[in-house]
Amino acid sequence: MMLAAENLGLDKKTGADIVNDYIIVIPDDERKGMIFLGNDAASYKFGNIRLDLKKAIAAGLELAASVNLPESFFNYLQMLIIGAFFIQKSTKQEIGKLEAYIVYRLHIRNAYEIGIQEETFLEDFKKWYQERQEKSLDATDIALLVKRLYQMKVLDIDDGKIYLKERVIGINNAKY
Repeated sequence: MMLAAENLGLDKKTGADIVNDYIIVIPDDERKGMIFLGNDAASYKFGNIRLDLKKAIAAGLELAASVNLPESFFNYLQMLIIGAFFIQKSTKQEIGKLEAYIVYRLHIRNAYEIGIQEETFLEDFKKWYQERQEKSLDATDIALLVKRLYQMKVLDIDDGKIYLKERVIGINNAKY
């Protein structure tokens, strides 16, 4: 952000101030995200990083008024846009094709509130994948993928049940 500020003819401190004063990071445990399934499947945890746009724009207007240069406000707005892109990139976690299949299957089985017994799901997914892809997966490999999704906080495992924590918001151009 400091480099972007300098490139836009603003003081480096302006970029640092935007990060320090207007970007808020909320711990993962307090916010859930969403999953986009498609050719580039990814988990987004938008709720974890926020840009207080209202306060940031007000500060930009004050900056423009104090230096009496209208272009400084537009440069400042560009800085806010760069900040928004930074947030989008920092909230995206790509997931692999097999992980996307697991998320899709959990979504179809409505594993949000009721959950699915882990052993039952591993067998169900193995059978479902075999029918769809005509390839066999080992239950151990599926369990490792489930563990990775758990570490990414996409799903939760409680008392032997798998719960999908993130909402599937789109299935685009994917062959599930």
